[in-house]
Amino acid sequence: MERVVKSFGFSLALFLIFGAMTVSRGRSLFTEFRWMELLWLFYNGTLCVLFLIRSRPSVVSLHPVHWLVALLTSFSGLFLQQRPAAPPALETIADVMIVAGILASVVAGISLGRSYDVFPALRGLTTGWIYGLIRHPMYLSSIVIRLGYVLKHPSAYNLLIFAGIVWLYDLRAGYEESVLENDPRYADYRNRVRFRFVPGIR
Repeated sequence: MERVVKSFGFSLALFLIFGAMTVSRGRSLFTEFRWMELLWLFYNGTLCVLFLIRSRPSVVSLHPVHWLVALLTSFSGLFLQQRPAAPPALETIADVMIVAGILASVVAGISLGRSYDVFPALRGLTTGWIYGLIRHPMYLSSIVIRLGYVLKHPSAYNLLIFAGIVWLYDLRAGYEESVLENDPRYADYRNRVRFRFVPGIR
C-alpha cells in the first residue's frame, strides 16, 4: 500500500478525481456565471496542477484515522446547511471572508508547490512566504472559508458543525506534523514558527 501511495499513479488518480470535480464545477458557469464559482474553479484547478507536479514522498502516513480526518476536513463544507440566509450586511462580510480564504488557499498551495499533499506525507519542507508566519496557512484559510459560510447561513447547527471542523483541522495539523518530524529540520522550523494557525496563538 505504501508503494502505491508514493507512486505517481496515485497522484495521477487524485488529479483525475479533482479534475472531474473541477470540470463539473466549471460547467455551471455556462448556465449561470458567478464570480465565486470562478474563484473555486481557479482554486480546484491549482490543486490539480499541484497533484501532477508534486515530488515523491519519503514518508507517508497510512493510518486510517489520519486519512479519515483529512477527507472529513477537505469536504467539510458539504456538512454545512445553506439555510437560513443572513442579513445583507452580514452576507457581504461572509462573502469577503470566503473570497479571502479561497485566495489565501491558492497562495498557500502555490507556496507549497511540489510539497503539496492531502494526506500526511513528507515531500520536503516549505518554510518561506506565508509559512514563515504560521505552520498551516492552508488549514487556516479553509477554516476562514467555513466560518464565512456559517456567517452567511447562521444557525445553531452550522455553528456546532463549524466547531467540529476546527477541532478536526487541529487534529489534522497534529497528524501532519508527526510525519514532518521525520525531517530533522522540522524541529528547528517549529521552534522558529511557533504558531499553528493564528499568529500569537499556539
